Amino acid sequence: MKNGILAALAFVVICTVGAVAQDQGQNRHDQQAQSGHRVRQTNVTGWVRKDGDNYVVENDKDKQRYRVQNSEAVRAHEGRHVTVNARLHEDDRSLEVNRVKRLPQRQQHDPNDSQRNHQ
Repeated sequence: MKNGILAALAFVVICTVGAVAQDQGQNRHDQQAQSGHRVRQTNVTGWVRKDGDNYVVENDKDKQRYRVQNSEAVRAHEGRHVTVNARLHEDDRSLEVNRVKRLPQRQQHDPNDSQRNHQ
């Protein structure tokens, strides 16, 4: 009789623990889906600029500016033409830079400099 009660009690405990763990996993998944926080790996070629307290990379293709989350990664490249490998956080259009490659000197002509010189 004691063995039957202990076996039933053990079964109830195991089922309860499994159900709680599954529920917590589902809640985490639901929160991520609701936040819409999408992150993807990308390469961006453009100019590193200082924008207030932040550094940004201005994309050559569409002139879109991406705020750099880890500014120490690009600080030494301010005013330079670079290609960055980064994680793009699409919700706030920011970059988490993994690697910076400075482009050769012949590609360092900043189109904004010629506009400033003619004004």
